[in-house]
Amino acid sequence: MNPAGKGIFITGTDTGVGKTLFAAALIRLAAVCGLAVKALKPIETGCPIRSGVLFPEDGAFLVEASEHRVSLDECTPFRFSLPASPYRAAALEGKRIFASDLVEHILSVAETADLAVVEGAGGLMAPIDDNFMMVDLIKRLEFPVILVARTRLGTINHTLLSIEALSRRDIRIEGIVLSQCTPDRGPEEDFTLDDVERNVGDIPVVLLPFVSADYARDPARLAQKLIDAIPGATLHRWLQP
Repeated sequence: MNPAGKGIFITGTDTGVGKTLFAAALIRLAAVCGLAVKALKPIETGCPIRSGVLFPEDGAFLVEASEHRVSLDECTPFRFSLPASPYRAAALEGKRIFASDLVEHILSVAETADLAVVEGAGGLMAPIDDNFMMVDLIKRLEFPVILVARTRLGTINHTLLSIEALSRRDIRIEGIVLSQCTPDRGPEEDFTLDDVERNVGDIPVVLLPFVSADYARDPARLAQKLIDAIPGATLHRWLQP
């Protein structure tokens, strides 16, 4: 890990691929292992209104997963109501997300942690501001990445394009998590892991099985899923502060 930042960034090939579930599981596992882990989902769009204010549901789940080692404001300072890219959601509220503010906030939280787990919004090319994408944020932070992808048809293309974008910017990739997002499996999913592995060199590729509703909002059970599904050496590598 970067000694100045002590963080890892969870990104995805798309929105809705299971980033939040995986991030929550990793955060809770870090907490169980005794690390002072800080959870960050610095930008969340599509937030509902609760008690008159925007409530970041994913951010709140990550705070719970961290056993409340961060406040909700620390975890998710930038919140918007429209379920759109950060740039568009902010623009429609007459606001901007300044890169310097975003980076400063994340690094200030990371400085107080053994490990900061940061979940991005959308995929790598999701725009945050003019000429500033999610991948640019990762590059500015200098955090290594875990890439979350679906197991469905098309994921090889999306995964390899994402790896190419990260590699061109010299961003270290710590692993690829293939998340089975639905209980029904297509026949192609039996081969997805092997086919991705064959094309990504020595990057660890792991499969996260479908998580039912009773697991999906329980960080402790999600953490156990990681322990059951992912080799211990890979988990240890991801949790190294």
